[in-house]
Amino acid sequence: MKMATAESQKMEWRVPVAIRIGYGGSELVRGPEQACDYLTNRWPFFEGVYHDLAERKCRAAMERRASSEEARDIFVSAAMEAYVLA
Repeated sequence: MKMATAESQKMEWRVPVAIRIGYGGSELVRGPEQACDYLTNRWPFFEGVYHDLAERKCRAAMERRASSEEARDIFVSAAMEAYVLA
């Protein structure tokens, strides 16, 4: 019997979210774990109603306490708030 690894259990959204930070090209964010990384380490600013909500909802989705797709919807709102939605 094959055991599932943490890597194989990563959640991915049905439709990735395209964002553009700075002058780089568009990047696809594929799930709540990757979204948390962007919100924590690469976001242009760390204040905003949707930024905080998205970070909390993505963490909850990673812990299976919230819907992954709800986390995606709030992440999209955070991207719009920060003007990084591609």
